[in-house]
Amino acid sequence: MDRETRTAPDAVRGSRLTEWRRGASLALLAVACAAGMAAGYRHETARTSVPAPVVRHAFERGLDTLAIALDGLDTALQRGASPSAIAAFRAARSDYKHIETLLEAFAPTAVEALNGPPEEPSEDKPYVALGAPAGFQVIEAALFYHDDPGRDSLASTVRAMRRAVVALRGMTSRVTISDADLLDALRLEIARIATLGVAGFDAPQSGDAIVECAESLEGARSLVRAAAGESPDGRAVVPWSRVDSALTRAAAYLRLHSQFDSLNRLTFIVAYANPAAHAIADARRTLPAPPALRRLWRQSAASVYENGAFDASAFAPVDAPSSSAALLALGGRLFVDPTLSGPRTRSCAFCHDPSRAFTDGRARSALLTHTSGNDRNTPTLVNAGYAPLLFDDLRARSLEMQAGMVLASPTEMASSPELAAARLRRDPGYVAAFARAFPRARDRSITAEQLRLALGAYVRSLNALDSRFDRAVQGDTAALSPTERFGFTVFAGKARCATCHFLPLVNGTMPPDFVASEAEIIGTPAL
Repeated sequence: MDRETRTAPDAVRGSRLTEWRRGASLALLAVACAAGMAAGYRHETARTSVPAPVVRHAFERGLDTLAIALDGLDTALQRGASPSAIAAFRAARSDYKHIETLLEAFAPTAVEALNGPPEEPSEDKPYVALGAPAGFQVIEAALFYHDDPGRDSLASTVRAMRRAVVALRGMTSRVTISDADLLDALRLEIARIATLGVAGFDAPQSGDAIVECAESLEGARSLVRAAAGESPDGRAVVPWSRVDSALTRAAAYLRLHSQFDSLNRLTFIVAYANPAAHAIADARRTLPAPPALRRLWRQSAASVYENGAFDASAFAPVDAPSSSAALLALGGRLFVDPTLSGPRTRSCAFCHDPSRAFTDGRARSALLTHTSGNDRNTPTLVNAGYAPLLFDDLRARSLEMQAGMVLASPTEMASSPELAAARLRRDPGYVAAFARAFPRARDRSITAEQLRLALGAYVRSLNALDSRFDRAVQGDTAALSPTERFGFTVFAGKARCATCHFLPLVNGTMPPDFVASEAEIIGTPAL
């Protein structure tokens, strides 16, 4: 089984959350939460080192507090969308955010049941499908957007949420949280706050996103302080004080600038989030290194905003050869060769013109056949390697798979990888080029798989993560003009662009795990 097949369920699970619907039983989801958390415990326990019971106890207290807050929310919701219901909602959300760091790390299925994913209202449609809402997202829509499913439904929702929390609480005796586990969870939480949190991704209507980010940081800080007090001789091996200070400063800045529309996101990222991420990374380096895993966000990178944070090869098939000058040269040559198309009249570059940022400059792509109803344009290939799933319906699991599909499409290339490879085998120059690009191949005959691998490697090399914006979020804020810096505040704030164009890649690859793509329904007619 190849890597594409193995990783697809995880990636698709994240992008197929839309399969849930508002009418689904949260009681059943509570059972799923418990099962998912148990599986997570078994996985985490296998790799933990020094346990920190006090951190687990802090997590347990947080779950108890959240259960009590949900009781209060249940009572308040009986009076409808009243000020007391809104206050109870905010109190429960605060308690949830205080334990978000460990919930996200140890019980992601519980997170799906308790908090999302969200849906955002639009002017022309009741909802744009970011995913079917659950838990807090259903209640937020009822209280702030007046999308009220009915009092009975709200009561059922909040009670099922409480049952889920109680179920999780009953299983916490099985969890072991080491210092390494906590630091790994903190690394993800800082990235989550600095990408989704400040964009208001999971607080689309309440206006509480920045306050909630501060509460998440304060909850993370309480875990750090618990871990710091765990050392039996009073001397922490991990430099927790630096992490504590960085989290404290970041939370204080957000408390001081809690207005969602006006928060200077660039200042927060550069002066507070990035330093916190580096303090966590420095602390993590005092412990044994984690298992080596190929991830889009490199394990060696402290922050998602730093230079070199992303590995474009992360989504390549496991049998893909390492990038080499010969392989990239071959891929570039194939990219512009019309021999690959059935009628020999167009190449990949016909639609993805390098002089037009790998687009074609047309409102609608030019098809081989005069198919009616073509309402799609040609997207750029720049940074396409950072997407785990491709095409508008996410049907391709790699650039190699996408290349094969485009070659076989009767309206695009009207060919196939097999046909193209057969043609190339008759060209001695290509035979030699393929031999240089694939020196370990047993069969010197050009294959369809090699063709896909060469094209995939070339497209994967089309990276552009050194823009002025990239330099700005890495610390050179003067790389952007004052107007541009304000534009970023609007982009990641009031305009809510960053709730679909996720930071820092500004595409549909979902942080902080970067294993799923979101395809948005924006009203474009289906073909």
